[in-house]
Amino acid sequence: MAATRMTIEAQNTQDSARISGVKKRLTTVASILVGGVAYTPTQIIAIYQNDLDGMAKVAAAKLALAEARVETAQAATTRKTFDRGFKLLLEGQYGNSPATLGDFGIAIAVRKDPTVEVKAAALTKTKATRLLRHTMGKTQKKELSAAAEATTTGSTVTVSPVTTGVATVAKS
Repeated sequence: MAATRMTIEAQNTQDSARISGVKKRLTTVASILVGGVAYTPTQIIAIYQNDLDGMAKVAAAKLALAEARVETAQAATTRKTFDRGFKLLLEGQYGNSPATLGDFGIAIAVRKDPTVEVKAAALTKTKATRLLRHTMGKTQKKELSAAAEATTTGSTVTVSPVTTGVATVAKS
């Protein structure tokens, strides 16, 4: 038969009941044989009391840990708020001096220019998006509005639709 896991409260209740039972029924017995080992009533009570004491220590430690976590979270929030302002003050006071700011653990971010390959990929992606969404630039919009005005004034203007090639985007 598989043993079921007991809650802490149930284990406390069981240990306390065992102690009470030993005190009530077994105090006059010299020893009890359990698993081939002889135990006195005092030893039996000590076994269950040690378990109760251990669970009480664990409960106290868990409570202390929870309190410590709350205190740590509050301290971290205070530090983060202060650190933002302190970092801005240091950057304002020392400018972009990497050596001085490095003493405070502040690394200056260096912007890297994108490579030619990255720029080309971005341009290809932009063109493909414009083609798919049928978006137009200022010049293209002017041409369309000029053509629309010409047709409303009565003059005959033939506007040929603008055709563009289908762009393919290669993913690598």
